[in-house]
Amino acid sequence: MEFDDLQIVIIFSSIVLFTILAMVITLFYLFQKKKVAFILREKEKEKEFEETLKHSQIEIRENALKNIAWELHDNVGQLLSLARLELNILQPKSVNNADKIQEVSTIIGDSLQEIRAISKTLNAEVINSLGIVESIQIEIDRFDRLKFIQTKFEIQGEEYDLPHKDEIILFRMIQEFFSNTIKHSQATKLEVTLDYSPNTFEICVNDNGQGFDITTAKKGSGLINIKSRAALINTKLKYDSSEKGTQMKLTYPNKDN
Repeated sequence: MEFDDLQIVIIFSSIVLFTILAMVITLFYLFQKKKVAFILREKEKEKEFEETLKHSQIEIRENALKNIAWELHDNVGQLLSLARLELNILQPKSVNNADKIQEVSTIIGDSLQEIRAISKTLNAEVINSLGIVESIQIEIDRFDRLKFIQTKFEIQGEEYDLPHKDEIILFRMIQEFFSNTIKHSQATKLEVTLDYSPNTFEICVNDNGQGFDITTAKKGSGLINIKSRAALINTKLKYDSSEKGTQMKLTYPNKDN
C-alpha cells in the first residue's frame, strides 16, 4: 500500500513539475515573441524616423532653392539692373561723377550683402551648424528683407541644445507653416515664439491670415505632413485656424531633463 502511495506521489509530483515546466516554457515563448515584436516595432519606427528625416532634409533644400530663385529675381536682379542703369548714365560723362560712382558702389555693395545672406540658405548642414534658433532667424530675416510680411521673433527662457535630427524635423514643420502663410493665408503679420522651459520646448507660430477649415485638410497637405512629423518625435501638436488667423503650437519634451 505504501508503495502505491509513493507511486501516486511521484506521478502527481511529475505532473506538477511538467505543468510548471510547460508554463515556464510557454511564458518564455510569449516573452520572446513580445520581445521580438517590440524590437521589430522599434526598428520600424527608427526606419520611419530616418526616412522622414531624409525627406525633411530634401524638402528644406528644395525650399531653399525656391527661395533663392525668388530672391535672385526680385532682389539681387533688381539691384544689379539698377547698377547697370546707373553705369550707362555714367558712361557718356567725364566730369563730376564722384557722387554717381559712389551711388553705384553702394548699390553693388548692397547686392553683395544680399548674395551673402542668400548663401546661408544654401548650406545643407545649416540646422546642424547653426541650430533651430538661427535657422528660424534666417527665414525671418529673409521675410524682413523682402518686406513681404511683418514679422516678430521672440525667445523665452534659457536656450539649450536639442538632438540635431529632431531639430531638422521641427524646423521643417515650422517651414511648412511659413510656406502655407506666404502662399495661401494673405496674412500681413507672422509671429514666432520659442519657449525653453526645463521640461518642454514650446514653439508657437501664428499669422493673422484668412485661415482655413482644418477638417477639410486633404491627405498630403501641409497640415497632414506636420501631424505625422510631430507624432514621429513625440511632439504634441495643437493647430487652430479661423478667419482671424492660424496658430500652430508644438510642445517637444526635453529628453535631457
